[in-house]
Amino acid sequence: MDNENIPSLTRRQQDVLTEIARLDTANEAITTARLGEQLGMPRQNVRSYLLPLRDLNLILYIAGERQNAVIRLTEQGRTLITPPTGLPTPAHALAFPILGDVAAGQPGWAEEHIEGYAARLQDILDLHEGDFLLRVRGDSMIGVGIYPGDLVAIHPTTDEPHSGEITLVSVPGDDTATLKRWQRHNGTVSLHSENPDYPVMTFKVEDIQIQGCLVGHIGTGRSRRTGSNGHG
Repeated sequence: MDNENIPSLTRRQQDVLTEIARLDTANEAITTARLGEQLGMPRQNVRSYLLPLRDLNLILYIAGERQNAVIRLTEQGRTLITPPTGLPTPAHALAFPILGDVAAGQPGWAEEHIEGYAARLQDILDLHEGDFLLRVRGDSMIGVGIYPGDLVAIHPTTDEPHSGEITLVSVPGDDTATLKRWQRHNGTVSLHSENPDYPVMTFKVEDIQIQGCLVGHIGTGRSRRTGSNGHG
């Protein structure tokens, strides 16, 4: 990395950004624990370096309490980083990471674990750098054709969605994440399933953490063959 290109960063922030780039280039999962281990700092201190990098739009960093964070270079961050010597340009430069599971039923956390990459999806979905995929478990969104085992494409954002938009959110209590339709009612939000077997969940607006919005989904066909009797 040419440090002169980003003079506002401290030396330690530059080290963190370079390590994120190294892990990204090596197709390895990027976690606060891994960054702390590689850089010789306590895991809890890593956040203090990630936040300014996020504010400068050099990384995507989405996290809540007791959750594994989503950490990735943004397109702007990637342009400022030269891959460490000896490492190739990432093979997934035009691919999108599959980060784990998301609940479409009872809330459950989408764990930050890269199980693979899906390439060329931007040819059929409006995907951009930093977007990611989650595998659906549960059947609360079958009314819009999203079945267990399908992949949903998520655009990470903390901006409040429009009413009626399908959104990835963390809900209070266990800080879990779920995919639901967002409806704002003044100071409260109701989260709607697309399956009458699931009740509407209602929370105060300030208690909801927005993680991203649905871009589209890819059906696997597995659930359509076996039916949609399983609840999650």
